[in-house]
Amino acid sequence: MQDLNIRSKCSVNNNREADTFVGIKCEDGNISINFPLGFEISQNDKELRKDIMLLFSVLAANSDRKDSELIGHISTFDDNVFPVQAYLYVIRDYYMRGYYKEQEVQYIVSKTGKINWNRTIKTQKPYVQGTNVFYLEFMIKNNTVNENELITLIHEYCVYDSFDKIGWLFTKAMPAKSRIKYNYKLFVSVIKKKLATTFNDRNKVLFRNLLAIINYQGDKENNRDYKYGTNRFEYIWERMIDRVFGIENKEDYFPKSAWNLGGVDYDNAALKPDTIMILNDNVYILDAKYYKYGDTGRPGDLPGSTSINKQITYGEYIAEQQEFKLLHGTHMEVYNVFLMPFNSLKGKYSNEMWWIGEATSSWKANNKEYERIQGILLDVKYLMSINVRQDESEIMKLAEVIDKAVNKR
Repeated sequence: MQDLNIRSKCSVNNNREADTFVGIKCEDGNISINFPLGFEISQNDKELRKDIMLLFSVLAANSDRKDSELIGHISTFDDNVFPVQAYLYVIRDYYMRGYYKEQEVQYIVSKTGKINWNRTIKTQKPYVQGTNVFYLEFMIKNNTVNENELITLIHEYCVYDSFDKIGWLFTKAMPAKSRIKYNYKLFVSVIKKKLATTFNDRNKVLFRNLLAIINYQGDKENNRDYKYGTNRFEYIWERMIDRVFGIENKEDYFPKSAWNLGGVDYDNAALKPDTIMILNDNVYILDAKYYKYGDTGRPGDLPGSTSINKQITYGEYIAEQQEFKLLHGTHMEVYNVFLMPFNSLKGKYSNEMWWIGEATSSWKANNKEYERIQGILLDVKYLMSINVRQDESEIMKLAEVIDKAVNKR
């Protein structure tokens, strides 16, 4: 494990050219931790470690798999993505339970060995000859000392490897080095056998995480290079906004189209707004834009005409369809919103949500609410810290910001 000045290894990307990676990298032993655009990095080490754990948590929560493989439609870096959740689990489990030592007693059927008569009588078929009862096979304690020692040694290897790679998040102390030489095929075979034979759920979780670490290592002993993160944080930005503010059945609000050819209808792919938020029978169409305006303040870093046109189409569809008027009432209002990232602790901003203005078009009269798209900045670290499904208080807070903006006119 490296003796790190953690703060010196942290940076916030600017989302320009090659500076788009969000996550953790280690290349040739050099560690870097990269936060998303607009993130406020804490100044003291204790809070900084919380920031890094928050980053890991957000990446994991917004991935389709809970190990380190990222969202399916995001291009990844290489074939083997660092299983950070497995490493973290192994460290936490080690702190709570120490090294794994076999506690479960296993029995096998055999003709020889120290007999467990209670299990034999319950499980084996007896043979009767006259007045005598006898058994041909017995239940005996399985002698798996070598295998049990192996799983402990493999656990030692994975614990040391975990502390060496990311233990600096927690401590400068290191556990003892493993007493066993790395052997990929042997390690995998032993762990899989233990997975197949153990009945303890907590041990199963530990073995699965050990297996993830060994599979990541592969045939390369002391593989010190790793990456965990994404070059496309905009997808995670969308997912976080949808989770906190959005309804689950947003597909019901997608505008659809079709071709009719010779009396046969062929459906086109629907237009898909990022998030539909509902409050007091009003509909809010939220478009998550991971744009740089909150950092630069430049109008050129705001959504352009194509995005504005899409939002108006979404709003018009919901506002004009009879099914939505019946669902939400004739007094339903439809609002359009761009949500962009920013750091509320820098510049002129003072709240986690900040209204910056509204976008309109020259092809509409702009006298309907959905024709005026509200631009709102949302603090990145604040959103990452919420990380829950449909937070009613946050929905009300966002709606209040929109209402205040609308009432300024």
